[in-house]
Amino acid sequence: MEYKDPNKPLHKIIEERAKERPDKVALVYEDGRKLTYSQLIEKSKAVAKLLYENRVRKCDTVFLIMFNRPEFVIGLLGALYAGARVVIVDALTQKEDLAFQLEDSSPKVVLADKEVVEREGETLKDYVVLDEEALNKAEGEHEVVVGYEDDARVFYYAGIAGRTMQVIHSHKSFVGAIMPLVQAEGINENDVSLVTVPLTHVLGLDAALLSALVSGGTALLLKKFNVEKIKEMSKEYKPTYMVAVPLVYQTLMKEDENFVKELGKSLRWAMSGGAYLPPDDQKRWEELTGKPLLQVYGMTEAPQIFATTPQKHKIGSLGFPLPGVEALLVDPETLEPKEDQGELLVRGPQVMKEYPDPEENAKAFVEVGGKLWLRTGDILAKDEEGFYYFRGVRKRMLKYKGYPVFPRDLELILMKHPCVEEAIVEGEPAGELGQIPVAKVKLKEECKGKVSEEEIMNFVNQRVAAYKKVRKVMFI
Repeated sequence: MEYKDPNKPLHKIIEERAKERPDKVALVYEDGRKLTYSQLIEKSKAVAKLLYENRVRKCDTVFLIMFNRPEFVIGLLGALYAGARVVIVDALTQKEDLAFQLEDSSPKVVLADKEVVEREGETLKDYVVLDEEALNKAEGEHEVVVGYEDDARVFYYAGIAGRTMQVIHSHKSFVGAIMPLVQAEGINENDVSLVTVPLTHVLGLDAALLSALVSGGTALLLKKFNVEKIKEMSKEYKPTYMVAVPLVYQTLMKEDENFVKELGKSLRWAMSGGAYLPPDDQKRWEELTGKPLLQVYGMTEAPQIFATTPQKHKIGSLGFPLPGVEALLVDPETLEPKEDQGELLVRGPQVMKEYPDPEENAKAFVEVGGKLWLRTGDILAKDEEGFYYFRGVRKRMLKYKGYPVFPRDLELILMKHPCVEEAIVEGEPAGELGQIPVAKVKLKEECKGKVSEEEIMNFVNQRVAAYKKVRKVMFI
């Protein structure tokens, strides 16, 4: 399938859907609030006006740190209408992690819900902060014309070197992360998406939420994964697809198989991403629902690059390249092309614009066969039918509950402790949770016997989000 590039930024695509069906419900929140397409665009333009009143101009940075809620969506679209680049940060980010990202991105305005403001007030005190109440009170409208290659969104993620840095996407690659999946899966105005994944991650934002909004469908938005809320919303609104991490499907099947069977009556398909999906869980879901559990594969630097579809589906496979995506397997050391297994290189509309560090860009982008490719750091295999399978990682990363955790980030914090001479963090298998971070620490001679494993662990854990916490420390 050929990729059809809309050649317009995300907010303008959704605005087109609003003109086509202004009274169609675009968003339903778990507390019962609803936004039609016309209300979504009206509120977003009002937020753009509010940002303008707070000195945000074209290409300035807006920092968005919110849990899943309607204000996240109008905040994001409002920042795009204002011509800003939006730094999207997990609402669980705290203290040193948060302080680093704020200092590094230098935002004009921070959009944060009250929960975050109350928790991180000290870190946010030097910034202009607008909470959900301020966004809802915004009036008027404002819009800046943006270029397709202008910066649109930024995530903080670990590059090939394994340390956290900005991953910068243009409007073109933002749209390019969503539309190939929409085209391949046939998502349309009749679809209803169940959104359980944080919008601060591409799986939740692109694959679950925005895939519905660019198609004129409806998104059912949960603040976080909650079985009872899923049951309530599914019973009333009948979702036709859902995109979630494997743990969501495992939990639903464990807690209520009868509900899963009932859910299968409205679903056309479900999709898993963000972590390893055991084939037995995939088979069980399909047996219970009678509908395919597809897989999607990508990364922050290149969201949604492979997927399976209801028409082309295989248990255990990550799928095949989405429209517009070129894939190449190579020897990780020599970059010589390989037929059946190797490190995956990709080109496509969803590939990031750049890292801010030229040295990291030089590591991430390589020339092979006269073309520039993004190194994924993942080892994949391909079968004779063109389906791809995950085989391992070249980059240092582990997954906890579907969240990526980068050992180097934790090691850098450990090295700040005055008693730590050396430290290495590794992943330990933890069943359905994925892996837990375990720190092996060599203490300075003068500190031996004077500091405990618990003290070292607390030193790290009070500085990072809950999912990044070190779960075990060993002195070696």
